[in-house]
Amino acid sequence: MFYTLLAVAIAVLVVILSNRMNAAEKARNEQEYYPYAKKYLLSAAEYRFYKMLKEKCDEADLLICPKVRMEDFLTVTDAQNRAKYRGRIKSRHIDFIICNADLVMLAGLELDDSSHNSAKAQEIDQFKDNVFQAIDVPLYRIPVEPNFYAERIDEMIADLLD
Repeated sequence: MFYTLLAVAIAVLVVILSNRMNAAEKARNEQEYYPYAKKYLLSAAEYRFYKMLKEKCDEADLLICPKVRMEDFLTVTDAQNRAKYRGRIKSRHIDFIICNADLVMLAGLELDDSSHNSAKAQEIDQFKDNVFQAIDVPLYRIPVEPNFYAERIDEMIADLLD
């Protein structure tokens, strides 16, 4: 009887140690696995626009923050429904935020291409427009028309510096 209990105890101990070693090995393997690859921050069209925007903003001492999550510059003021309203902004971004030298947000800027034509995209665009109106910050929408970028950017900067 004693040897049977001893054999069962040893078997249980072996199983427990084996499970712990498997769990440790699995954790070690998961820590070494990073299924990520870098990608460009801006699309080709956004980058072409950014280069012109940067030149004009540098002349006016304005700073550009690209691809800013809405949650990074907004806070939800409705404490009872915080999760609901946070959910609407946490995964959305604005193409560019224009700031002064002290990083005070002066405006948002969306570069609108053909992807903004779908009903869903227009709904999201309207949401962003409404949010910017609510926080009393202008949101400029510039269509992807490279021949008119300079003119549109100049108009925006003139508005911001008045």
